[in-house]
Amino acid sequence: MGWCSATEIFDNVAGALLDSDKPKDTKEVLTQLVGALEEGDWDCQSDSDYWDHPIVREIMKELHPHWFKE
Repeated sequence: MGWCSATEIFDNVAGALLDSDKPKDTKEVLTQLVGALEEGDWDCQSDSDYWDHPIVREIMKELHPHWFKE
């Protein structure tokens, strides 16, 4: 991911936050962020310091249920 690709990620997330008068909740914003990062080939999600946070875990299970099959 090159430096300029961050602009697309920023715009995607900023748009989700700013393009509506309705406040966004944390999960909604993080889901938008995960989507934007994955569009830019983010493939080290489990390296995040927040991987085990309940909200992040819930988002990842919703987006990638096959990662959590037991």
